Amino acid sequence: MYVRKINSLAEYARTQEVFCIAFEVKLDPAVLSPERLARTTANPQNREERYWGERWAAFTDDGEMMGYIGGFPAPVRFDGQETTCTCIGGVSCLPQYRRQGVVAGCLRQHLNDSYQAGHVFSYLYPFSTAFYRQFGYELAAQGVDWSLEVASIPAYPEAQGTVVLIQGKAEWPAIRQVYDQSLADYNMARLRQADDWAPLLPEQPAVAGRYFYVWKNQAGQPKAAYCFRKDYDRNTDRTWMRCQEFYFTDQEGLLGLLNHIRSYRSHFDMVQIPLPAEIALERVLPEVSGRCRRELRFKGMGRVINAQRALELARYRGEGDITLRLKDPIIAANNRSFRVSFQNDRCRSVEGYDPGNAPAANLTLDIATFSRLMLGGCGTDEVQDPRLQQVFYPKKLYLCDFF
Repeated sequence: MYVRKINSLAEYARTQEVFCIAFEVKLDPAVLSPERLARTTANPQNREERYWGERWAAFTDDGEMMGYIGGFPAPVRFDGQETTCTCIGGVSCLPQYRRQGVVAGCLRQHLNDSYQAGHVFSYLYPFSTAFYRQFGYELAAQGVDWSLEVASIPAYPEAQGTVVLIQGKAEWPAIRQVYDQSLADYNMARLRQADDWAPLLPEQPAVAGRYFYVWKNQAGQPKAAYCFRKDYDRNTDRTWMRCQEFYFTDQEGLLGLLNHIRSYRSHFDMVQIPLPAEIALERVLPEVSGRCRRELRFKGMGRVINAQRALELARYRGEGDITLRLKDPIIAANNRSFRVSFQNDRCRSVEGYDPGNAPAANLTLDIATFSRLMLGGCGTDEVQDPRLQQVFYPKKLYLCDFF
């Protein structure tokens, strides 16, 4: 077996076949047409197509593709700054080659290649947390799905405004403005670009069956946006509004969206709203008991690819210095000690030391634990040492994008 990046559209097409065989999904033949494949390079429709060549595949000695992983880069927020995260998806292995190290080989190559390319983080949605922990990934972001009766939502007369259904591209800038403002403080929130938005915003909602609205206050300022689809639950005989995107810039925007959802009470029984875990929706609901449910969901696993760069970008508390010993069995440049000095909540310097000449460490961490702590996925009482609390503390952490 050998591992390398794919290098042709024919191999790109084969990765799609491998994915469908691995997961028993029927493949649309149009996806493999020469015209469609040519368009992928000439006019990509999304980020995945733009980076179609960012796929590592394993091959038999005879050249047959055994499996692959995709890992396209995307700009994300981290502690108030912009950096790059690789988004892992399409992890697939043909059934006859499973348990032969196919995915492991591809992932190792991807991580080391990503380090050389200058990427700082990597993120994925796991089929198994135990499997990906051995490669340095750890559970990080969480979110809450709120489910409540539409009829239980009260009117909010103080939130006066209008909603606009997205048809065409006229309101795309307004939605992008709301998204950027509402997620500005969240780690790992993607800095969406044009080809990130294109698949999300249906120009013909009646055809797509997805409805995207932007809410504006009386001054015409865009304050909130959401997208939903209709779903019928035969088991409970209830009709659901399943929100797929939901964000707001302030209280006025939140209440404006709730007013709009309330207007559907004649033909929707329930609404499901995805929100960051720390948002207390109950504070604007008059009745919670028996009317709503909160379901906490893990939203993927994160990994630091470049530990030194992550430490340089991080936000700290106050001033000080600390030495961390990291253990990373995959990326050798992370498998060392780092002395960090910081002042006014920001890094002043990071010095790296090989194990033989490193100063005494204040804390030794495996790369998976370090990744979770660095991203801010730790609990409020998890870090007890006051000195370490200047470095590792809970942060806003949320993803809206699935890949």
